[in-house]
Amino acid sequence: MSMFNQATNFSINDSTFHTHQLQLQLQVQSSKGTMSNPTERNYIYVMLMQGSTVGGFELLQEYVAHGAFHDSGERFDPPKCHANTRVAIIKRITNWICGLSENIREALIMWLYGAAGAGKSAIAQTIAEILDGQHFILASFFFSRNDPQRGTAQLLVTTLAYQLAVKLPLVFRERLRLAFENDPLITTRSLEAQFKALIREPLLELLHSEFSINNHLVIIIDGLDECDDSKVQARIVDLSFDLLRGRDIPLKILIASRPEIDISSSFDTKPFSTLARIALDDDYQSIEDIRHFLADKFHEIKTQHRLRSYIPIGWPAQDSLDTLVQKSSRQFIYASTVMKYVASARHRPTHRLEVVLGIQLPKAGDNPFAELDALYRHILMGVEEVDLILQIIGFVVLHPADYPNLVPFIEALLSLVPGDVELLMQNLSSLISVENHPYFPEKLTIRILHASFKDYLLDQSRSKDFFLDSLKMHTHYAELCIAQITEFPSFQSNSSLQPFKGTPLVFSYV
Repeated sequence: MSMFNQATNFSINDSTFHTHQLQLQLQVQSSKGTMSNPTERNYIYVMLMQGSTVGGFELLQEYVAHGAFHDSGERFDPPKCHANTRVAIIKRITNWICGLSENIREALIMWLYGAAGAGKSAIAQTIAEILDGQHFILASFFFSRNDPQRGTAQLLVTTLAYQLAVKLPLVFRERLRLAFENDPLITTRSLEAQFKALIREPLLELLHSEFSINNHLVIIIDGLDECDDSKVQARIVDLSFDLLRGRDIPLKILIASRPEIDISSSFDTKPFSTLARIALDDDYQSIEDIRHFLADKFHEIKTQHRLRSYIPIGWPAQDSLDTLVQKSSRQFIYASTVMKYVASARHRPTHRLEVVLGIQLPKAGDNPFAELDALYRHILMGVEEVDLILQIIGFVVLHPADYPNLVPFIEALLSLVPGDVELLMQNLSSLISVENHPYFPEKLTIRILHASFKDYLLDQSRSKDFFLDSLKMHTHYAELCIAQITEFPSFQSNSSLQPFKGTPLVFSYV
């Protein structure tokens, strides 16, 4: 007699079922005609379905970058916006997601971009936490060049699919199971094939089951520029638009990155109506936010530090705070790095602030700007012709402040072809801007976005092989000027190279 004969309302706990064994039992009993009890038959069918679903889901888990989640334990205490800062930009992004922004309501993808250290990841993290708290269906991938799982796109699609499967109904998970069953090597396929099989088709299947997402489905991809292959970065942008091309999936995607050339070029080809852009620039009051952040952090030190009783009243001085704001150049990474250093529980905050301000020398092996230096070094190591680029940057850093950094003059001085400076600087767009001069709009000029980048380049202990030796560089530029005057007498009177009529810039170095 069957063990399930006449059984009703039963349950089995703490048991392990093997799909192969259940399939064999179903086949044997069916062939013998001994499975007459529908309860037993339905039970085995349910176990088969659950077993196969769990199996497919477990296989998916092997291809998940756990540290890429916004709430991953590996990213404990991730950077996020300080209280009462970035209010306007956070509101704009959340309004867009909720469909409350009239002018960008039709956009399906938003690109948040800015210079290195501008606070993009902190904003993306804050948005993710807000959405999670409001019960949005959220999937995220936070790239990081320092993590082998998060430094490539190999696990991007599977990681996003896993997060969606956890939060969406079983229809989505079952469709994933079928994808793995139909193609066990799906994870080796192209990003295009993975996006289609593991995200688009399961979402369409879910929608066809009449499940309503109510526009509460969001994907956040942060730090796209930290993906190790620039061509893959551009492909991810393209695939994001392909995923939403038919507007048949109620999904919005937020992508945050530096404005690297391949990423920018990919976004530039996309329809205006489907893309919203947010540049982290002066429109979002970053100076006021940074001042507020610094003031709050100094207040925490004065009220919570173990040596707070030794901190004088009125510390820090207003001019010290102003210097830190000015040095930040609207980039939060400088302010954040400084305050982590100053707030160290093992040191005197007053002494450490003096080290930051250059009043005191740091102890051997102590670098208050280690995080910043690692960022600058990483960016410089990723460019070609770095020696020539350092000559260009050196001119900008060292030339007299009264003269603009006109690109035509720099190209003539270094015997470059017109347009070379723009090409050379394109991979440094997160640190350096090539833009129209405010007083000579027909001419391009170079602007360094981080004031602290100059300090880095002029300090050999920090920049090492990227060090700009001011004496050698001044001598080099003077020699170039003399060579130009000797070989091309018209050089000094060429109006296209003069920032001010009748004032030869070459005389600044000779």
